[in-house]
Amino acid sequence: MREQLRHLADVGRRPRVHLHVVPRGTVAYPGLNGAFVLATPPDGDDVGYLDNQLQGTIVERTVDVNSLRQIWESVRAEAMPHGATLAAISEAAEQWT
Repeated sequence: MREQLRHLADVGRRPRVHLHVVPRGTVAYPGLNGAFVLATPPDGDDVGYLDNQLQGTIVERTVDVNSLRQIWESVRAEAMPHGATLAAISEAAEQWT
């Protein structure tokens, strides 16, 4: 686990990567409903990807992508800033032997 956390912190220091950890004590928020990804392809409109235990789903309808974007903003509102997240990940890495 230590090496995985160190790797995550290293990746988080790249210029185009921003990590945001939601603190453990945070009460329920929309991001708990499941994993998703937002992506902007080089030659098209934004798309989303939803993942669950059975299958993944690509989301292309603008209204649905906008809903995912709003959920993402709700998650970021609860999360620690990037710098604090990197510090917390680095600290957690040092707790593992």
